Amino acid sequence: MAERGHNVTVVSLLPLREEWLHPSMTYIQMGSVKGNSDLCISATRGFGLRRFLNALDLMDTLIRAMAEMLEHPKMQELIHNRDNKFDLILYGYMYIDFVYGLAEHFDCPVALLWANMPVAPLMQIIGNPMEMSYTPLGVMNSIPWDYNLGLLFRVKNIFSIAAEYFMLLLNHWSIEGIYRKHFGQYASMSKAKERVSMVLFSHHFSEKPVPLVPAMIEVGGIHLNEQPDPLPKDIENFITDAEEGVILFTLGTNVKEDHLHPKTLDKIYNVLSKLPQKVLWKCDDEYRIPGNSSNILFRSWLPQRDILAHPKVKLLFGHGGKGGITEAKFYGVPIVGMPLFADQFLNMNEVVVNGYGLMLEHGEALNDVIIYATVNEVLENKTYSRNVKQFSKLYRDRPLSIKDNAVYWLEYLIRYKGALHMQSPLKTMSFVEANNLDLYLLLSIALYLLWRSIKFVAKGVGDFKTHISNVKIKMD
Repeated sequence: MAERGHNVTVVSLLPLREEWLHPSMTYIQMGSVKGNSDLCISATRGFGLRRFLNALDLMDTLIRAMAEMLEHPKMQELIHNRDNKFDLILYGYMYIDFVYGLAEHFDCPVALLWANMPVAPLMQIIGNPMEMSYTPLGVMNSIPWDYNLGLLFRVKNIFSIAAEYFMLLLNHWSIEGIYRKHFGQYASMSKAKERVSMVLFSHHFSEKPVPLVPAMIEVGGIHLNEQPDPLPKDIENFITDAEEGVILFTLGTNVKEDHLHPKTLDKIYNVLSKLPQKVLWKCDDEYRIPGNSSNILFRSWLPQRDILAHPKVKLLFGHGGKGGITEAKFYGVPIVGMPLFADQFLNMNEVVVNGYGLMLEHGEALNDVIIYATVNEVLENKTYSRNVKQFSKLYRDRPLSIKDNAVYWLEYLIRYKGALHMQSPLKTMSFVEANNLDLYLLLSIALYLLWRSIKFVAKGVGDFKTHISNVKIKMD
């Protein structure tokens, strides 16, 4: 949006890289509010009650962090400066509804951003039908999904959706209290939520078709470029000299060695150091590495997208994060994934189901033999490479570039001031109306009355016939 000439104000709890900034952008970092990646990881790993309780802790932390953000002097200056006018608010959705008070204050529409397939609360906000029989709608549902979904998927889908709504219910009063404190002079929080006019989410129908209302915009791969940027000279030379190809190993930005079982990185290093391929390894600290094999180049930062775009890269070995998976599929690179938390299990299940790669189970049982067998299978069996390259063609075949498509719809929202004409009626319908519960009740009553009427008539006819028979007997 900044490149299209819009004045963009970015408010973030986390620091932005310098290369992300633009002359048309005003960047406000809330320096006193710090994220807790350990809590995020613990909240989205594990199963059952433990995972739910961890998620509640995370939700509580997010609510407090966002409330502190509203009270931050920089935020207060932004809100109360009468010269500030905004045509649109973009909000990275985090289940926290008091943020919509900003839209009431600035009298503008809201577009939500989501980094995966949309979850049930997001669908409800925008008024999109929830096809829960075949669409995963809860972050906690990691059951593999394809076109032959079974009962287990649907049962877990229902329970994961119910868990998310229960979590929202438990936090509703605290969220509403914060809204009333800061935006009590405006419309109610539920009314403010109706200002959400569009959702941009990281998905494409080639991954799995999902029925969508017009205000749900697919922008899967928006962070990617058709033409990659040039690689740093040392990395370019390292890849060029790799006669057997290159493996990229990375566990992303948030996963640290402390989050892994002991010796996990040593086991992975033992395998990768013995392969004929060269390895680009993203590490936390270049001075703390598991070894110094000549076929491995360790770096604390790697241009992941541009590396995966190189034709000599044969494999992504990662943790199943949405960004890395999307990049590998976009550039046609097969995948070995070791999911650790959040949506990574769901992402890797999709990879395995579609034959783009294989998944390792992180834990004490993971050993060198399992790692080698998995990596070697994906490298040597060309089926994985063919499958992901075929998908890459489907994923990249679009009428507009991904960025241009996103910008078009955001500008459309600005031009038509929230685009009321493209909003789903479900946004403002009650649960009873949306699910026809009142209609089913009416039909049930009508059928019951019809049954009672038929029964009454039948009884009357029977009584009449009995009376006629008795009269005939007396006459005889």
